[in-house]
Amino acid sequence: MRRGRYRSDKRQRKFTARLFLTLLAFLLLAGLLVGATSLIKADRLMKRPSEPISPYATNSLPPFRSVTISSDEGELSLKGWLIASGKDRNRGTVILVHDQGGNRLPFGLDTAPLLKHLSREGFQVLAFDLRHSGDSDGGLSSFGYAEAEDVIAAIDWVVDNLPSSPLILFGFGSGSSASLRALDQLDAESRQETEEEIHFSRIAALLVDSPARDSDAFIRASLRSETNKLFFWLPETTPYAIRLSVGNPDKQDHFSYFSSLTLPVLILGHERDSLLKESDYRPMIEERIRLLPERTKSHLLPGSGHLSSYLEDREAYLEALTAFLNRWFPETD
Repeated sequence: MRRGRYRSDKRQRKFTARLFLTLLAFLLLAGLLVGATSLIKADRLMKRPSEPISPYATNSLPPFRSVTISSDEGELSLKGWLIASGKDRNRGTVILVHDQGGNRLPFGLDTAPLLKHLSREGFQVLAFDLRHSGDSDGGLSSFGYAEAEDVIAAIDWVVDNLPSSPLILFGFGSGSSASLRALDQLDAESRQETEEEIHFSRIAALLVDSPARDSDAFIRASLRSETNKLFFWLPETTPYAIRLSVGNPDKQDHFSYFSSLTLPVLILGHERDSLLKESDYRPMIEERIRLLPERTKSHLLPGSGHLSSYLEDREAYLEALTAFLNRWFPETD
């Protein structure tokens, strides 16, 4: 009886050990699969080519000059145009920050009327290509994480090369996240370094078209439209892989910063964003309007869309933009 019980216990222990090792091997293989597929997907997203700049783009622009901006401690050269303000006026400088996969012309050739309008209203416009976009250097883009350094480089360039005037950031899609990340970083550094304090103090307003509370929202949205259901984990794991690839492993949520930012803010887009989940943008916008209604204006077209309100109703878009700029940057004699 004892010998039989001993053999039975031994078989049970061997079975338990084999089961444990099998489960451990399965978990290791699953972890390797998740990690490998996430890194591969992240690499493909970050290296996806951007929209090329049309060879006819310059034909319909106001007077401009080409500029080169040094970013990432001189490792990257960012190309762009500085569009002159009209009528010998200088009400401020607008820096356009385009979406992932775009370039210095957020709406392609249809951007020309926007640039002409800003120029006629007396604003200079810096339209430039973020890293790995248009004619700029860089082997990858990251939905706003690394691009925040490009935004800061553009701000530095304006401060160092143009006469003193208000500076306005205008972000589109993930360019809004890059702008918010840059603002947050400059804000924090301005409390310690005199130079950054001067640069941050020049920023006078923020304009955002189809924003979200973090860059991960745009990464997940891009994945939802193309990921096989068998790889259900990718929308959650790929953002981390992208952050890790650019040296920013921590997720940065802009909800609190955006909703409490004391700068005047104009929000453009649709009532419902057709790319993002409602939780990615609506609570942030509603909290901003609740906390700072006097410093917040919105122009949200009925229905759904993403970065398309300008194309759907350009006149209303430009009217909202003009009203905001006239409110905060009135013309002086």
